[in-house]
Amino acid sequence: MSKVVSSYQSVVRGVSEQVAQDRHSGQHSEQVNMVSDPVTGVARRHGSIMMDEKLALSGKLTASQIDYARNYREYSFYIKGTEYSIVYMSAERNSADTLPFCAVLNKDTGKFLTVNYTDKQALLPWTHGGISALTTVGQFVVMASNSLGPDYTITDNIKPLADHGVAWVRGGAYSRTFTLKLTRASDGKAFKATYTTLSSSYPNLLDTSDVPLYLDAPTNTNLNKDYQKTVNDRVNAYNSAVNKWIGDAAVSVQPQNIAAKLAKALKTAGFTTVSTAGGSICLKDCSSLSVDDAGDGTLFRAVLGQLDDPAKVSSIHYPGKVVQIKTNGSSTMYYLKAVPDDPSVKDWQTVTWEEAAAQTVTPTVAFATLAISADGQNAWIGQNAKALNDVDATWNVPGYVPSTVGDIEAVGQIPYFFGKRVTLLTSFMDRLVIVSNGVTFMSRVGDYFNFFRKSMLTVEDDDPIEAYALGAEDDIISKCVTYNKDLFMFGQRKQYTISGRAVLTPKTVAVTTTASERDSMYAQPTVVGNLIYYGKYSPQANINGPSPYVGQIDQFQLGYFQDTPETYRVSQQLTRYIRGRPIELVSISSPATLFVRTDGNDFGCYVYSFIDAPGSQQRQFDAWYRWEWSENVGRIVGITSYKSTMFAFLLRTDGTDTYFACDQFVMDSSLSAFPYLDAMRSADHLSTGTIIAAKPDTFMDVATAIDATQDEFLLGSEFAEYGAFRDDYPTIPDSAFWTGFQYDAYVDLTPPFVRDQNDRAIVNGRLVVNRYSVSVTETAGLDAFLTAVSTTKQVLSFNGRRVGRSNNVVGRQPVTTTSLNVPAGRANTEHSLRLQARLWFPMTISAIEWVGQFFNNARRV
Repeated sequence: MSKVVSSYQSVVRGVSEQVAQDRHSGQHSEQVNMVSDPVTGVARRHGSIMMDEKLALSGKLTASQIDYARNYREYSFYIKGTEYSIVYMSAERNSADTLPFCAVLNKDTGKFLTVNYTDKQALLPWTHGGISALTTVGQFVVMASNSLGPDYTITDNIKPLADHGVAWVRGGAYSRTFTLKLTRASDGKAFKATYTTLSSSYPNLLDTSDVPLYLDAPTNTNLNKDYQKTVNDRVNAYNSAVNKWIGDAAVSVQPQNIAAKLAKALKTAGFTTVSTAGGSICLKDCSSLSVDDAGDGTLFRAVLGQLDDPAKVSSIHYPGKVVQIKTNGSSTMYYLKAVPDDPSVKDWQTVTWEEAAAQTVTPTVAFATLAISADGQNAWIGQNAKALNDVDATWNVPGYVPSTVGDIEAVGQIPYFFGKRVTLLTSFMDRLVIVSNGVTFMSRVGDYFNFFRKSMLTVEDDDPIEAYALGAEDDIISKCVTYNKDLFMFGQRKQYTISGRAVLTPKTVAVTTTASERDSMYAQPTVVGNLIYYGKYSPQANINGPSPYVGQIDQFQLGYFQDTPETYRVSQQLTRYIRGRPIELVSISSPATLFVRTDGNDFGCYVYSFIDAPGSQQRQFDAWYRWEWSENVGRIVGITSYKSTMFAFLLRTDGTDTYFACDQFVMDSSLSAFPYLDAMRSADHLSTGTIIAAKPDTFMDVATAIDATQDEFLLGSEFAEYGAFRDDYPTIPDSAFWTGFQYDAYVDLTPPFVRDQNDRAIVNGRLVVNRYSVSVTETAGLDAFLTAVSTTKQVLSFNGRRVGRSNNVVGRQPVTTTSLNVPAGRANTEHSLRLQARLWFPMTISAIEWVGQFFNNARRV
């Protein structure tokens, strides 16, 4: 036997589920509602401040609503420089459920906005189908539904004028036969019209041989006195005929003449829906049309449906006519539309041909949109842009841009996500990113609601992009972060990256597989410095709580090789501690802390504090522990960060009504200026909400205490005695009285072990711990409980008072820095010690020493 005296090297290393002898020094069996600070020690966390409460529904939560509440998620966004937070329902629920779809908080003021809906019936796919993805676009938040894929309409631009054609006589030629053939669309009857132009020369010869020189031939004695006159008349008549022919021939080759003759022939044959405009024959009710100029086809062209050369379009056509252009030997196909020179005339006229769409694809029901009113007091949710603009035209919510080129058969003309559940929305490189399953779609640059190409002839750098990684077609990508300039996306099976180091274009886009971490997309990952934290889970039997899973937290960090991140589990020493699947991760940078919300803990969250070693991939300090609160504080439905604090959103009931509440938590180990209570509010805020001065007996765990602005700091009473306690201090203002829910804060210490020269715990001896010496700073109360042989007893009760100290004054609650002796008298493997804060008092443990007796006769080698 020998007396041994030693100390804990640290008290701030958080919780470990390893066997006691293998834990690092300073790791505990449990640590609840404490803050591990390597500077000050392990301190009781500050109480939370109630920011706002807003009535959610009348009555208590039903069993199904308790389940639904675990499906709330949080999303933070900025509008006009103000940061907001929306807590929304992310999963489908019964259409009769009365839980609010969402709550919107102004983080700067800490107040909830009034949420309004343009049409509750039209918004049911979102309000009761749940949100699958959302992101900020300019001054608005767009939201995709779980139960409704983006829809669209198709407008056929060819069919309305498909039977309108033009046979265009571009020029004439002598002795040329022009032929026009068509089929009438209404009855299928075929028509043919031909017209042959005159030759350029007079077809007859001058012949005067029949004019006799002598009248008495063959004697030839009687000379014809009129011979010369007759010949001259014959020549003059011939010349006149020649001249007339030349004129008629010139007229016959004029395009307008040819067109008129052919049109007349068609009318004569019974095709009456024909007219002419110059050299153009304008035809209606025509299903097929062909022309022939008896030459190379340059003089007579038909424009009805399809052309092989854009140069073959006519200068006159019906406004709005769309024709297809498909060049021989090319797979490129596009369409031209006749744009009238005079839009006021709705008839055949001169037109300009521009590239257009054969079928216009117009997105209709795609995303619901949230807008904030100018006064910042209201949030409006509309099913489309028009619905919101009808509420406030100054919002000028942009609508979806229809397609302008191509047809529905063209590749990418109907984006993949149309008609499918959208699993991810974000913005990257000035594009709206829409992911459905494993296919990533990106809008035009700067035009977030334009999903279509500018032209089928060229691929522009700012055209939309659709891509997927090889092997990712059957994956479901639902989370992403921007990391190291890249878009880092999380799927159910793998992780993918889109590079942001160069301009992103349809020609350069590449989606690469980066890692293969399965089931890592249940919670939105968060980036802290050069780290990405993400949650995973696994099934576990015999878990207390609503979820049959346990969680784990991993991290990606930049590896030694470019574009090759390394993974590391930051919860290696925990197996069953994190109950449930991680569903929300929130980080703050000062101090570096990660908050984890799970679906297996409705009344608290898990906290991971850490300090990274600069210039290396090592960690100087880390600690896991949990925060929890009274069930009366409320069920957690979301967490977010704001200016190095954590906001927790809760569903809080007073037994009659249920409220949306927001409480602010801080990571501060110094002495708080407020009592250590949760959901605190000052006495001048006790007229409405869940804690009301007129009903002091609503809750049994509510207390009131005085803040640090008064000498009576930390003096308080149960809220049931609030009236009498308030009357005892009439000169203290209401703003100094703070009321909230009490909460326990404690540490279950790992018992000490004697270690050998190799720093390994000696387990084959017997160590009896006689007492612990606990150094506390700025502590107003501490209770110690010793558990041995399944029996727990209180072995220390410290009220902050020390005889002889100047702060030991009657009528005041002292806050003391001292050392406390805690008796044990048990073997280290047969007991556990809990150090617990009292009431609403601060407690900080800075160091622990122990004294004991060690029984071991074996010689260590």
